[in-house]
Amino acid sequence: MNYNPNMERLLSLLFIIPLIFGWGCQSDQDGFSTTPEGLTYMFHQQNKAGIGVLVGDIVTADVIFRTADTVFFVSSRDLTVPYQFEILEPKFPGDLYDAFLLMAVGDSATFIIDGDSLFLLDFEIQEYPDFIDLTTDVFMDAKLHDVMPREVFEQEKETYKERVDRLKADLKEREESDIRSYIEQNNIRVNPTESGLYYIEFERGDGPAVEPGKSVKVDYTAMFINGEIFETTKQDIAVKNDIFDSLMRYQPFQYLHGDSITFAGWNEGLSYMKQGGHGLLVVPSDLAYGEEGVEGYIPPFTPLIYEVEILEVK
Repeated sequence: MNYNPNMERLLSLLFIIPLIFGWGCQSDQDGFSTTPEGLTYMFHQQNKAGIGVLVGDIVTADVIFRTADTVFFVSSRDLTVPYQFEILEPKFPGDLYDAFLLMAVGDSATFIIDGDSLFLLDFEIQEYPDFIDLTTDVFMDAKLHDVMPREVFEQEKETYKERVDRLKADLKEREESDIRSYIEQNNIRVNPTESGLYYIEFERGDGPAVEPGKSVKVDYTAMFINGEIFETTKQDIAVKNDIFDSLMRYQPFQYLHGDSITFAGWNEGLSYMKQGGHGLLVVPSDLAYGEEGVEGYIPPFTPLIYEVEILEVK
């Protein structure tokens, strides 16, 4: 359970979740209504008999935050870590809490919220990302799955924590055998590095080496160990594997090697490569997203597979 009344978990994810699928996708205000508080909204599904939301309740919901052209946060009802948070007193008229106070269990809706106030007051972020300015509208697509009074939540929290801890323990225990099975089934003959990373070279590059401080442009496809693709820079692969998102810009990923936005397994794996190289990384969870994973996206203790092609190093 990811209960966080200050939404700190949301803030920690704002800038690491890539552009993935969204729904709703209205880019103008046609068909929207406005409350006296100034909140603009459109219901896609409304359950008149559903349980309503009160301040102090804990809600379970799917939430997408986006501007007209950028999806910057996606939560989903992952089976291992449902997305939950407390409904606080609204911090400004028409904020995200006002939005949920309009909803009942079973409802889905799109809300238009002032981006400047949302980041400053709800998210408590002083430095905005590039796609937010004083005039930006933020669209919040929300589907409400459950509402729990705080006192009931407190009673169930410890039981839930024990269940999540057991699940994490099971995933941790299974990870090593999952990696071993993948290595055997794919007839991989290389040994892991000291850290536990596997680097399988398909093609040796003949250009500059990937080194700390160098700008690297790379195409990649990311998979779970069962082969399910969850992210790629290539549009044809996204289409073929039914993960295509029309809002996603399918283009090579460019970054500064060794910086803090990439995880340890990525940095180590690509450090064995040169421009023109093509290879596969088998990344244990402790070199990726670890015991927490990424909520609604990557479960805890999940090894990841990355097929990478180094396009440019400079």
